[in-house]
Amino acid sequence: MTLDEKYQIIVNAFHNTRWGVSPTATRGAVESHARKYGLEGTEYTEALNGAMASGLVAQMADSALTIRNAGRNMLPKR
Repeated sequence: MTLDEKYQIIVNAFHNTRWGVSPTATRGAVESHARKYGLEGTEYTEALNGAMASGLVAQMADSALTIRNAGRNMLPKR
């Protein structure tokens, strides 16, 4: 799995086919979504840290993440 694919999995956790893009998600929801697509353990941790460092997502609070504009651009348009 390439790094871009890992970032796409993390960013897709913020997308809902019915309601569009959610501005926030809990760490647990993102981790659960990533695990569903085979991204778990140290791979998940490294991918999440990389996504934060590259400006795709940002940490809001202890257990909340928010999607940034760069991450929003990776999602499909409605």
